[in-house]
Amino acid sequence: MSNPRFIAGNTAIDDWQQHVEEDNGTGIYIDVDTTAGNFSETPVYTANLCGRDSMWTTTGGNTIYTPTAKGFRIYVRWQDGRPLPVEYAVSHGWYISWVATEV
Repeated sequence: MSNPRFIAGNTAIDDWQQHVEEDNGTGIYIDVDTTAGNFSETPVYTANLCGRDSMWTTTGGNTIYTPTAKGFRIYVRWQDGRPLPVEYAVSHGWYISWVATEV
């Protein structure tokens, strides 16, 4: 059994993009780049939404989508379905803190 490798990081607060779905309201997403880990296979990812405030009223901030050896995506929206503009996330300092583990 080999020793596990770890890499961790944070996204920039201005990397958020707008996402719109008819049935789920308007939210935001961010693509997390993990290429610095030089993973040969998709590692195990753990992530969470961080910032100054209001994260507790959102959903999705710890859910990994489309994981690959090079990264993954996180979608975030308000729990009540109100529109969530990118500007709100940026002005409140939201970012994703993540860890990747290759066993």
